Amino acid sequence: MKEAGSGQLQQIAVQVFLEGGHRHELVLREDAPELASLFRVLASRGTNMAEPAEEFLQLPLDSGRSACSFHSSQLVSVITQPPVLVQIELPEPPAPQPDVAATAAFVYTPRHVIIDDFLGLDEHRDMLAYALANQHHFAPGTVTSNDAHYRQNLVIMDFHATPHSVLIQNRLLTWFPYITQMLGMELFPLEFVESQLTASNDGHFFRMHADGGNDETQQRTLSCIYYFFREPRPFAGGALRLYDTWQQGEQRTPAASWQEIEPVSNRMVVFPSDSHHELMRIRCPSRQFADSRFAATNWLRRAAQSSPQATFGWGHMHCGVAPADFGLPKDQPA
Repeated sequence: MKEAGSGQLQQIAVQVFLEGGHRHELVLREDAPELASLFRVLASRGTNMAEPAEEFLQLPLDSGRSACSFHSSQLVSVITQPPVLVQIELPEPPAPQPDVAATAAFVYTPRHVIIDDFLGLDEHRDMLAYALANQHHFAPGTVTSNDAHYRQNLVIMDFHATPHSVLIQNRLLTWFPYITQMLGMELFPLEFVESQLTASNDGHFFRMHADGGNDETQQRTLSCIYYFFREPRPFAGGALRLYDTWQQGEQRTPAASWQEIEPVSNRMVVFPSDSHHELMRIRCPSRQFADSRFAATNWLRRAAQSSPQATFGWGHMHCGVAPADFGLPKDQPA
């Protein structure tokens, strides 16, 4: 969105009208994700978007000291001063390429699994305490191309060796059979779990990418993102945008349609690592590190071969096949 007749970002006075005659006034920057969410909800009504405008919205009031929370179905209209020009991206699958028209082409939506309340209350609090206590260990995140305009956030790369990461890894082991079933996958032999901890603050983002594909990451099979942060949520934006896939023959590219998954504290989101996804830009008015959106990203890596000697725990998942006597002893009634 850009202000009519101006190339500069502006402060926009916004009046939000809700059902029942309720009205709220606030001031937002032109690129604020809250403003984009309001217009997206209004623009999507009556369209054929895969995800209709049904979501929970929160607007900062009184310079962020309070908030207005409501369901998107209650939104009636929005008045802005100065006026803004809205550019809404509607998902439209690209047309088949003429030179490969003979090959069947289709768009499919990657499956994903959401597990809320993934950790216990004390475990969840301890994760946040760990992140805050280790602020000095976070360093700017990078990508293999070293393009600073592609990713901006902070990261602890060697998080996988910490007890906090092991806690998440072992909890993932418990959920692993359910996750693969919900994703329509067979249990696969695990090599190990790769993990890093990220902190995303004001203006941070990670443009569209896939977690697997090159020689170093091709064994990444499932991406598992655990969110945790202060409550009430001290930032806006930061959704996970999971893109549909346009496939034609062996060629797989991201489609123009997507689904967005909101970051909810103590939520785990799992999806195939070869799915294109994006961290949407975050706005954190305080810019305090403690108000960041924290995420522990874990990759379940597929082993080259299973271990027939393994029968339980991580070893059982290495084997990928439950032993015949897995469960109660034969002489014990169920």
